[in-house]
Amino acid sequence: MEVICYACGRGEFPENTLEAIQNCQSINPEWRIEMDLQLTKDRQIILFHDEHTDRTTGHQSLIADLNLEELQQLNAGYNFEKDGAFPFREAKIQVPTLRQVFETYPVIKVLLDVHTADLAAVPLIIDLVEDYDMANQVVIVSKYDDMVDAFKASKPDWNYGAATVEVKKLIYSSFLRLDALFALKSDILMISVKFGKMTVLTPRIIRHAKKGNKKIWAWMEEGERVKTVENKAEVSVLEELGATGFFTEYPKAIKGLWTSDERP
Repeated sequence: MEVICYACGRGEFPENTLEAIQNCQSINPEWRIEMDLQLTKDRQIILFHDEHTDRTTGHQSLIADLNLEELQQLNAGYNFEKDGAFPFREAKIQVPTLRQVFETYPVIKVLLDVHTADLAAVPLIIDLVEDYDMANQVVIVSKYDDMVDAFKASKPDWNYGAATVEVKKLIYSSFLRLDALFALKSDILMISVKFGKMTVLTPRIIRHAKKGNKKIWAWMEEGERVKTVENKAEVSVLEELGATGFFTEYPKAIKGLWTSDERP
């Protein structure tokens, strides 16, 4: 199965930072890195998940109200906690741009999760991907269906993860046994095994996705906080279901589950 480092491997380094990316790349450069994208006031594409800055930086602002220079004065690792300590409060980490990622890692495999609802981000991201010849290494996804639609309209041959509405339609149609009427249009089904107490990644959904030759990238639970894969038992669950890839926040821990002659 393909391994995807969720939020650049946020369990081991501050999320959406070059330091976290370097950690993932040093463990296995073939693994894909999921990174979240936002748009600054001065129209720069940055790695950031939330619309507000406080959860990770400790500074309360809206991303859309700050330009890149202002954002890069914040500490992207300020609230990163490990073993009861905050190791990056003194060693400040900068919010990176997508351009910096492509310049630093020209052969990186990425999953770009677009978290801004501003469609002005679409041509900016497309230009960056094409300027650095990254089209074959990129997968696009977003919770905003019109965002994914805008990308597909401009770049229909790129690879896409199923957006929110498409995933919901697949789940609902499967429960109603009407999934034969619903063709999954995106290249990859990204889905959790459970949503709250409800199991959503069922054998029927797996069969339907594979019948359409779609990849299935999964994580364990979705709720107030996403729970990604952490141990061999969880990998085995996804293997038995038939998933073709999984998300983890702990790339070093996942690598340590196998000896050198084993996978992944």
